[in-house]
Order: sequence, then structure tokens, then C-alpha cells
Amino acid sequence: MKSYLNFLLIVVFLSCEKEPFKINNLSGKILIMGHGGMGVSSPYPMNTFESIMHCINLGTHGTEIDIQMTKDGVLVAYHDKELSSKTNKCGLVNDLYWTDLKSAYYTSVPHLNYSILSLEQLFSNIDNLHEHKFIFDCKLYSNNDSLIFYNTFINSFREIISSYSLQNNVYFESKNSEFLIKLKEDNPEYKLFIYPPSFEIGLELALNLELYGITISTDQISTDQIEIAHSNNLFVSIWNINSKNENIAAINKSPDCIQTDKVKHLVNLLE
Repeated sequence: MKSYLNFLLIVVFLSCEKEPFKINNLSGKILIMGHGGMGVSSPYPMNTFESIMHCINLGTHGTEIDIQMTKDGVLVAYHDKELSSKTNKCGLVNDLYWTDLKSAYYTSVPHLNYSILSLEQLFSNIDNLHEHKFIFDCKLYSNNDSLIFYNTFINSFREIISSYSLQNNVYFESKNSEFLIKLKEDNPEYKLFIYPPSFEIGLELALNLELYGITISTDQISTDQIEIAHSNNLFVSIWNINSKNENIAAINKSPDCIQTDKVKHLVNLLE
């Protein structure tokens, strides 16, 4: 009787084991990326050093980071158009020099007193930097001439990527196809994503501009559409994933990359 009960317990245990996900994408695995680090529900503000390092230390492949540029060409991690929405400074990031901006701190509850981060500060303080990947969401907020602004932005990217030899570790995403074209002209090897209002528009632009892929909200793309992208050799990155159930649903779509706000849960599911 005892051996029979033990047998039943083993059967129950095995039946409860997690079935592996069937990943059908371009590489056979999904890149696990944080959303501005640990995402919107983190105890840290998005895009801060603390949020990004916590994300990386959990075992992700890396993180998405919102990137803006100061008046003197320093690349910094910040999401919103207006500094006043979350910090003690006013105006656009591009209105201020880095010497002024580096004293900025977050003022929105509960994210108080965290500093705005430059890419130089981030990269110079990460051990084993080349083991991690970074998606740069290019926020092109500026009141200046767009051509000069784009060229300066691209020059700043080139300098820091070259300085840290990160060519193979970075991806770029933008809503602005003109900016992506200029990035591609600067370096045809850059991995560039269009950030479109719909899958259909994204597919057309990605193919016409010969981009690396499409980045899109998970609620704007279906499994069938991801398969269409893959049949055209386009990498698909999905985001707007804010819960554990949404992590599971995202995996089942078999994208190439998931940018999640539930970082630890996604790592536990896929690693």
C-alpha cells in the first residue's frame, strides 16, 4: 500500500511539472529584456541605474532604455518629454547641458531622489558589460533643427558604442523612419526596429527600409502576424506586458524579444 501511494505521489508531481514552452521564432529562444530596467511597478524609477542593475542582476539578457540627448550631446536615460513631469528640472532634456541635468533628481512619489543617468555612467559601472544587451528607445524631443539634431544624436551613439565596443550588444527602436534611415546610413550593421502605429504599417516600413525588425505593443500584434514577420526574416520585439498572465501570453506568441514589467517572473519561466 505504501509503495502504491508513493507511486501516486510521483505521478502527481510529474503531472504538475511545468511543460516547456514551444518557441518558434528566428533563433529558437526569446530575449528577456526589462522595460526601462524593472518596469513601471518597480520600487525604482524606470531608466535609473538602480532599476537597470536590479534587472540585469536577475538574469535577464538586458533591458530596454529610453534615450534622450542633452544640449551638449550627452546621451541620458529618461522617458518623458518634459522633465517637470518626474524631476525637479523644467523643459526638455535637449534644452539643458549635462552639467545642469546631472543634478536633477526624481520628485514623483514613491520614486524620490533618484538621479538621471547618462549612458557613460551606466556602461562604466557594469561588470561584464559585453554579456548584456541594450535596446535604445530613441526619444527625439527637441525644438532645434531636426537634421542637426539627428546628426548630433547619431554621432553621440557612434562615439559611445565605439568607446565600449558594443556594436553587437545594442538595438535601436524609433517611431521616426527618417531617423532610422540616417542611423542605417551611418552604420549599415546597426540592428534597427521601426516602432509603428500598426503591424501592417510596421511590416511595410521594415521591408522597404530593410530594417532588422518591428517593435510593437503585444496587443497590436497576433501570433499569425508574428509568423508573417518571421517569414520575411524580421525580428519581432513586443512590449506593454504588465502582468504574469501577460508574460505567459507573450511567450506563447513566440516573438524574438519580450520587454516586460514583470522581469523576475519572465526569467523564472524561460531560464
